[in-house]
Amino acid sequence: MEMTYRSEELPRVGLDIVVLGVGGGGSNTVTNLYRRKVPARLIAVDTDVNTLSVTKAHALIQIGETVCRGRGTGGDIAKGRKAAEEDIDKVLEAVKRPDLLIAVCGLGGGTGSGALPYIVSELKKSLPDLVVGVIGDIPFKFEGLERIKNAQVGLKELLPVADFIVVNMNDMLLDKYGSLPVREAFRAVDLLVANAIESLLRCFDPKGSIKHVDFSDFVSAVKGSGLCMMGFGRHRMIRRALENAIENRLLDADPSSAKGALLLVQAPVGTSLKEAMDALRALSEKYYVERILWGLRTDPELRESSVLLIASGVRSKTIEDWIGEVELLQR
Repeated sequence: MEMTYRSEELPRVGLDIVVLGVGGGGSNTVTNLYRRKVPARLIAVDTDVNTLSVTKAHALIQIGETVCRGRGTGGDIAKGRKAAEEDIDKVLEAVKRPDLLIAVCGLGGGTGSGALPYIVSELKKSLPDLVVGVIGDIPFKFEGLERIKNAQVGLKELLPVADFIVVNMNDMLLDKYGSLPVREAFRAVDLLVANAIESLLRCFDPKGSIKHVDFSDFVSAVKGSGLCMMGFGRHRMIRRALENAIENRLLDADPSSAKGALLLVQAPVGTSLKEAMDALRALSEKYYVERILWGLRTDPELRESSVLLIASGVRSKTIEDWIGEVELLQR
């Protein structure tokens, strides 16, 4: 039987979104998001109790007490996987049944590259319809062969089970921010990831939106989309904010190689329609992206515009040299 409501009585369909930080890098991102009060459940997972003790999240989960005895994995991905196997029930219980899960980690360590692929695989087995995205950092090439191999293994194992994977290369961090003090350079990456996740989570809320992103459209756009490039930029002009977002990417991928794109714009009140369409026009006419999902929000407190770009199905020479053709690994 159909129900009739007055507008003020119409029930809203909520979204349950989880950000899962795995390992030290993921826990750091979760802490940043917790302080920003983003609309998501924040869960941190690690073998290292010292790291967890300084992490801010809605749930803190120690894994692998028997294997790691409260310490890190020492870069051993086999130990990271065993730790996840030991306590996967605790992780599944904390995650519950969300609509979207975004996992954040540093690929190269034992927990990110060892535990996360197993966790994602088990989540997909128990929740086949769950949309899972991963944001992972690739270590500097001079950090040593072991960490590079760990990242290669982790990425290879994640591609077949995650719906989309955003890769950030630390070598590009060095190229773009190498002249900055170390703390400021790494803070720039933390801000990129935190700003991107916050923008993504808020884009689904129609309140305050000129054009919001419907979650079902988002799912159809990202499900099975593979390797993604992410950038976040600000400028007084929206088109320049888009160019800054592309410049700020940390993957050697050209947006014109993308099969699709998610474009989220936040702008001051009073932004003209022409200016609002500039970024959309640039993606279509300059980078030839055929499928674009976009959202627009205005805020009276903003003095400049911000743009989040997630380009999906991109090609990266570095990643292909590392692990081969991405599409073959997804099958």
